[in-house]
Amino acid sequence: MTGKILKTVNSAFFNLPTKITSVHHAIKLLGIKAIKNMALSFALINTFKSNQNELIDYRRFWKSSLVGATAAKLIAEKLEPGYADDAFILGLLQDIGILTLGFCRSRQYALVLNEVGKNANIYPQVETQVLGINHQQIGEYLTKSWGLPNTFYLPIGYHHIPEQLPFAQPSILKLTRILHLSSLFIGLLNDNNRAMSLWKLKETVNHFRLSAELNVSEIWDKICSQTQQIFPIFDIEVDKDEYIQIIESTKAELSKLSVEMIKNYVNQDKEIKTLKQQVIRDSMTQLYNHQHFRQLLQNELARAMRYKKPLSLLFGDIDNFKAINDTYGHLAGDLTIKALATKLRIETRNSDHAARYGGEEFAIILTETTIEGAKVIAERLRSEIESMDITYGDKSISITLSFGIADLTDNNQADIDELISRADKALYQAKEQGKNRCAIAD
Repeated sequence: MTGKILKTVNSAFFNLPTKITSVHHAIKLLGIKAIKNMALSFALINTFKSNQNELIDYRRFWKSSLVGATAAKLIAEKLEPGYADDAFILGLLQDIGILTLGFCRSRQYALVLNEVGKNANIYPQVETQVLGINHQQIGEYLTKSWGLPNTFYLPIGYHHIPEQLPFAQPSILKLTRILHLSSLFIGLLNDNNRAMSLWKLKETVNHFRLSAELNVSEIWDKICSQTQQIFPIFDIEVDKDEYIQIIESTKAELSKLSVEMIKNYVNQDKEIKTLKQQVIRDSMTQLYNHQHFRQLLQNELARAMRYKKPLSLLFGDIDNFKAINDTYGHLAGDLTIKALATKLRIETRNSDHAARYGGEEFAIILTETTIEGAKVIAERLRSEIESMDITYGDKSISITLSFGIADLTDNNQADIDELISRADKALYQAKEQGKNRCAIAD
C-alpha cells in the first residue's frame, strides 16, 4: 500500500506544469522575507485547484495552513528569531500530506475524514490504519524530494510526534517543537472541543518548559490579527463574521479555563490513554497484542526502507509448553507466560517492540539492528530465559525458548507478511534442530 501511494504521489507531483518547478526553486532559496513573496510557496497548494472535489474542504485547509504558518512564525520569534522565516514556510507546508493523500487516494481518504471528524490530533493514527502511511510521512517525502534540508523535511515528518524524532540536532528539535505547537493552534481553530485543545496546548507549552517565553493568549490574539491581514494576499475568502465568532468563542474558553476544568481534562486524557493501551496491549502479558504488532512492524518497515536502515525480527516460542500445562496445570502455564513477558520487557531496548504474537509465541521488532546484531540479542535472551527460575507454589519451573531471526532482504525491500513468514520458518528450523537455540532465516 505504501509503495503504491508514493508512486502516485510521484506521478501527481513530478508531472505537474513547469510553474511548480519555479515554486520548488523559490522555496529552496529560503531567502524570502516578505509575506507577499511567501505567497509563492502557496502556489504549490493552489496547483490542486483545477482538480477540486468535494472530499477536501480547500477553504478550511488553506485557512488552517495560514494559521499554522502564522503561529509557527510568532512562536519562533519568541524562541529563536533567526528561524522565523523558515518557521512560516514549515507551518504553511506541515499538512501538505493531507492534501496530497486526499488528492491521490480520495476514496480511501474519505474513510479517514469520516473517522477523524474534527479531531485533528488523531489524523496520523487513522491514516496509518486505513492507508498504511500518514500525512507526516508524505510531507517529509515530498519536501525531501524537493531538495530541502533535513531542518525542513524532518520537522514536517515528526510535527505530531516530536518525541519520536530520531535526530538530536538542536536546530531540528527546536523547529519540530515549534511546528508541533503551531499544529496545536490549528487544532484550537478547528476542533469542536476547544477547551480540550486549549488544555493540550498549555500542557505542551509547560512540558517543553516554555511557559516563561510563550503566552498562549497573547499569541492567539496576534494570530487572529495577522491572519485577517494575510488572507487577502493568498486570495482566500473568509466569512469575517464566522471567523470573529470562532475567535471570540476561543477567547471565552481561554478566560474560563479554571483549575477544576483542567483537572477534569487531565482525568479525561488519562482515561483516553488507558483505553488506548487496552486496545493495543495483550491483557495477560501487557506486551503489544497481535494486531498492534502488525501495525508497528508496518511502520518500522516503512521507516527502515525509507532511510535505508537495518531492521530485524525475532520470533520466539516456549519449548515444550504443553508439558508445563499437563504437569503443573494451566494456571502455572499462565504464570510462565507472564514471567517470560516481564523478562522480555526488561531485556529489550526502549526502541524495540515486544509483542505476544499468540499463545506461547512472542515477537520482537529490533529497530536499526542488523542480522548479526539480532543474533547476539537472541542468544543473550535465550541464555537469560534458560537461567530463569519460575516459582509456582512450592514448585520450580524452568523453561527454554527457541528463536527464529529474519531481517530485511539485501535490497532493503520486503513486506510484513514476507518478513513474518521468514522469521516463522527460521523458528521452525530452530525447533527441528533440537530446540533452545536460535536459527537465522535463509
